[in-house]
Amino acid sequence: MFVKVYFPDGHLEKPIWDALVSAGYRLGKTERGYLIDVDHPKIVFKQVRPQIMPLYVDLGKGDAGITGMDILENWKLKVELKNVVILDTLPLRPTKLVAAISEEVYPNVETIEDFKAVVGEKKIYIASEFPEIAKKYAEKHGLSAVVFDPIGKTEASILPPMPEADLIIEVTEFGTTLKENRCKIIDVLKEVHSVFIANSQSLENEEKREVLENLVTDIKEVINSKNLVSLYFNVPEEENLKKIVKYLTNEGFDPTISPLAKGAAAVHIIVDKSKVKFLKPILRNMGAKRIGTSPVITFGD
Repeated sequence: MFVKVYFPDGHLEKPIWDALVSAGYRLGKTERGYLIDVDHPKIVFKQVRPQIMPLYVDLGKGDAGITGMDILENWKLKVELKNVVILDTLPLRPTKLVAAISEEVYPNVETIEDFKAVVGEKKIYIASEFPEIAKKYAEKHGLSAVVFDPIGKTEASILPPMPEADLIIEVTEFGTTLKENRCKIIDVLKEVHSVFIANSQSLENEEKREVLENLVTDIKEVINSKNLVSLYFNVPEEENLKKIVKYLTNEGFDPTISPLAKGAAAVHIIVDKSKVKFLKPILRNMGAKRIGTSPVITFGD
């Protein structure tokens, strides 16, 4: 028995690769580059574009894959996916699905309402790797649109001279590429998360399910740990220590308390790094001293 998992290329390849390596998996590209060697006797990785994974998983050609929620939704608008389930959402930084136009072609357009007012009833062209989502979006805003898939480099479709499209529906993380090409975001459709999908029939096999659940857990634990830090501090006064421990446990932390030679105590918690700047002043006011942080070391690092 083996479990076939589709490994993503594109922007998802590096974070997933790095997460697996940090989790203790040894990976390597084969000569042809489509199969990824892994030191797990029950896992076979095949690298394909995330855009095709939902279909392959639905047909049972593979047991699971890592793709985007936008891709999955686009497939669901096109065909009935009977056998695809989301096993888990991955805690990677979400991207955004946006509508954008060329600043040069539509210099005074700031919003989708502005765009609709400018084009009126005229037939427009929308380029998107998510044509079903784009069609639904055009209908929602009353746009008479022809939608097509530009097969990559979507932003190039709206660049002058003689652009092929009037509007694009595109995924972006920071909007850098769009800005570099003088493209303006005029609407944000939704946040897009990465998901680990699986074939529902594969999950009925207990052995396959266990392998897949452990795999996605390994990936999530490493990714989550990248956002965590160890927070250390000393508390010289016993009375303050009791207040601090009560506060931390009420906030959902499970602090480690270690006695120090001079009667003080050292406290350690693991916390999301984004919360540290808010937590430090509270702890200082409650009597914490010598507050410091360090990265959380993950298995395999």
